[in-house]
Amino acid sequence: MEWLQKLTQQIKGLWTNWKPVKKIIFLSIIGVVIIGIVLLVAVSASPTRAEVFSRSITDPADLDRIAQRLDEEGFSYTVTADNRIVVDDEATARRARSILVREDLVPPETDPWDIFDVERWTQTDFERNINLQRALTRQLELHIEALTDVDNASVTIAFPEDRLFLEEQNPITASVILTPKPGSDIRENRAKVEGIEKLIQFAIEGLTPANITITDLTGLVLDDFEGLSGLDRIELTRRELELKAAEERRLRADVLEGVSGMLTADRVRIPRLEVEIDMSQKEIHTREIFPITVVPDNPLTPYDDSQLELYVPLSVQSLEEEFRGTGFNPEGPPGQEGQTPPAYKDLQDTVGEWSNTSRTQNNEMNTREIQETVSPTLARRTIGLAIEGIGRKE
Repeated sequence: MEWLQKLTQQIKGLWTNWKPVKKIIFLSIIGVVIIGIVLLVAVSASPTRAEVFSRSITDPADLDRIAQRLDEEGFSYTVTADNRIVVDDEATARRARSILVREDLVPPETDPWDIFDVERWTQTDFERNINLQRALTRQLELHIEALTDVDNASVTIAFPEDRLFLEEQNPITASVILTPKPGSDIRENRAKVEGIEKLIQFAIEGLTPANITITDLTGLVLDDFEGLSGLDRIELTRRELELKAAEERRLRADVLEGVSGMLTADRVRIPRLEVEIDMSQKEIHTREIFPITVVPDNPLTPYDDSQLELYVPLSVQSLEEEFRGTGFNPEGPPGQEGQTPPAYKDLQDTVGEWSNTSRTQNNEMNTREIQETVSPTLARRTIGLAIEGIGRKE
């Protein structure tokens, strides 16, 4: 090409006319550019790392609990020298944060806004609020979709206008539509739904659980925990049946092992085996009254010489009254007839006697209260055993 040949000739001409100092400067610039390109390629090729929390975890106990929970979930992470947890990428960090928020393992010094990495914009107040709402909505969707049970999430947050008086202020509301993954039990698992509800609360200041609605694509409200009481009962029944089946399998294995020393396995059958388990939760409250040891037993004597009392006096109140003779019955002014009826006048000279004794004593007794919960309890076990044999008549 002609332009390339002209450019080459111009560079050669300039190079010939340059002094040694200019040549050294030109070569230095070329070397710096090459080194910069190499470093840029190396940095871009290195794996991207993301922090689970933007702050260091200062409490060693919190760090141990978080590390243990991440180990249970199978996360690959690194704890830096300043106690920061770093994972492979941002998607893994979002999933780890979602699990830790659901399990209430977020360190106290961590700002809930930092969990969602909300950026600040230096724009007008209106634009900043709009961008903040968009960032919150998108970050919430990413955090919820990072859960293993959620395939897709759609989040809508309604921020009402600020009112002058607090009683006129409308509450913030949030609605979430989830698309569960095939085989997920998020519709029946209350703990997972509560975890998503906590994620939304952490993201939005002033949002209460009563103003959060979580549904699936069919319109079924997942965070209606009062309506989940029927599902909870079904789940409890399923676990009770699993416990009963496990106990029956254990009893069947024990019986077969016990007769295996006398008979071969093909000669023994268990046509019926049933285990009854009382799954009802019983609360037993017991109140015992036992005597007080006033004088302990002397270990040097061959008999028990301790002195026991059922109770000891705590306080005593006594009242005694006594009266003898008649009382004074005044008449009217001198020269005037009194107002006392004749029937009572006849009793004026009668000698009387009155005595009253009252005693109140408060006693202290030794009491012991025991409250325990019993559940479950093994009840009757029924087993039918069939053994193959040959009878001989002698």
